[in-house]
Amino acid sequence: MVVRTFACPRFREPRLLPALALVASLAMTISAMAQWQVGQFAPECALKEVAVITLIEDHGAAEDLPADRLGTAGLMMLRARSPCYPGRVGEALALYQSILDLGPVASLHRQRP
Repeated sequence: MVVRTFACPRFREPRLLPALALVASLAMTISAMAQWQVGQFAPECALKEVAVITLIEDHGAAEDLPADRLGTAGLMMLRARSPCYPGRVGEALALYQSILDLGPVASLHRQRP
């Protein structure tokens, strides 16, 4: 008896990171749409948000951190957004800083065109 699965036999972990990035992007978009009506996003939060997104993307491209750690950082970024809208900027900045503590990107492996 032959049992077939729907999983691709060639599935490799490097494909996991783009999938996690897509899920995180969708979650951020939905979260931002839901929070849009709550209040204004503080400029200080916006600056940290850009720094955090860039850091997470760079670590993802360099593949120098485990995917679960980057996923946790993405979820922490979503948690940091919530206090920004009602004006609890200090609380949000502390959460953003905990993400920035991932550290600099070790090396960036990019393919040349």
